Amino acid sequence: MTKPVTCVRRMKSEDGSAFLFAIIALVVLLTVGAASLQIAMQSLDRAKHNEYSAASFNLAEAAADMAEAWLRAQPAPPSTTDPFDPLGGTVTDPTGSMSAIIYPSAGNPGTWQKTYTIEGIGQAARDSHPRRVIMKVQEQSFALYAYFTDQERSSVSNGTIWFYARDRIEGPVHTNDTLHISWDSTSADPIFRDTISSHANNVDWSPRAPRNPNEWRRVAQGGQDALTLGADYIPLPDSTERQRNAAWGDDWNFPTDEGVNVPHAGSTLTAGIFVSGDCEMEFDVDPSTGCQLIDIVQGSDTTEFTVDLENNTTTVLYPGDEDPTIYTGLPNGVIYCTGDIDSLEGTVADNYENGSTILRRNAWTIATDVSAGKDVTLTDNLQYQTPPDSTKPETHPSNLRAPAVGIVAEDVIVHRDCPNEMTIDAVILAGGENTTNGTFYYAGWQDYKRNNLHILGGIIQKKRGPIGTFNPYNNVHVSGYNKDYHYDPRMADSPPPYFPTTGEYDVKSWQEK
Repeated sequence: MTKPVTCVRRMKSEDGSAFLFAIIALVVLLTVGAASLQIAMQSLDRAKHNEYSAASFNLAEAAADMAEAWLRAQPAPPSTTDPFDPLGGTVTDPTGSMSAIIYPSAGNPGTWQKTYTIEGIGQAARDSHPRRVIMKVQEQSFALYAYFTDQERSSVSNGTIWFYARDRIEGPVHTNDTLHISWDSTSADPIFRDTISSHANNVDWSPRAPRNPNEWRRVAQGGQDALTLGADYIPLPDSTERQRNAAWGDDWNFPTDEGVNVPHAGSTLTAGIFVSGDCEMEFDVDPSTGCQLIDIVQGSDTTEFTVDLENNTTTVLYPGDEDPTIYTGLPNGVIYCTGDIDSLEGTVADNYENGSTILRRNAWTIATDVSAGKDVTLTDNLQYQTPPDSTKPETHPSNLRAPAVGIVAEDVIVHRDCPNEMTIDAVILAGGENTTNGTFYYAGWQDYKRNNLHILGGIIQKKRGPIGTFNPYNNVHVSGYNKDYHYDPRMADSPPPYFPTTGEYDVKSWQEK
């Protein structure tokens, strides 16, 4: 009987199929392996590229930081309007290279807060493409601070001056000294409503420091995190020459004869108001036009100003003249006095605004010769016609209309006969880096018990001046004023004209390319 062959043929068919499947599987595995290897290689390349790119970015950022540090180290902001290299060429090392260019703003010659754009360029040694960091920086104004001291000691006795539980301070606080805080657990409302920084590494507490988050919030609204110790030392300005030069419009040939000088070219104003000798000064508002009125008195002579923001004119009635002189333009906002300002008071008129736009600011910096020890004495309220409202948007009418005032002197004094409720709408700077004194104080701090001293703006001073006294055992007000200090946040970005700067720069924008 013949053996069937179909069985053998079936076996060969199965072997062939298995072989074919094995070949296909092998091809698939090889393809997947090759793809995986390619993906791995691409991932490795991307990782290396990212590593090199990050190294280039770090170099670019370092170059921009070095350029900003160079700006801070300069005794005065660079006056050129041409781009320049602060690093003196490309800096190279084994990790790569970096360079920087500073572009001054074209508007710098006509503004008191200089602005610069810094471009930092970096390229790692193994990177084929450079990276760029672009920063826009602007001079930082001392008006940034609600409260600033170089020394937390009395300008009168050199003794320690304390913050106590009834004090209320809104806005940023900084001291180059040690903070002294009289506080106990029964105090309900926080003393400080914003950040606090101190160059010292500790706080002097009496009778004790806060012990838990709830107690900390009774001292600082932001709790313990609002306090920074060991902060950088910030020097005060070394003179008021910048304000003097702005008022006169030049840096030499200043008038020496007593009188009020209004620099002009023909009938056009060219600078601010320069006063030689002691004076008294009063601000007022014309009830019919809303114009700013300023009277500057020296002995029996009075110089009368009418500043018309809407029509861009300034009218001056000089002593002895029957007819006023009308100038085109407005003062640049700086009133500089070579002597003491023995009386300062009044109402500061609104800005000229239309809709949601400020067309012309009514902003003033009133300065004396700090290096010569000249003072300003406030004899009554100095207040804005329309105060700003920090709870409202910038475009709210109250914030558009609100003017701005800065006061700079060695000492800024609240006269002993000022009202029980005293209002000062201004940011105040008393003293300088090279003065022995320099303080803001109430002349009747021991002799009279007043109510509240309301300040909208800020206080910057060499030494802390006495405003009043309190009983340290029960925190009860004894004499002088209680402090009611409120920060004007507009001052950080829109300070009074030519108000002193810190030497630091604020970063207004930052981007990488």
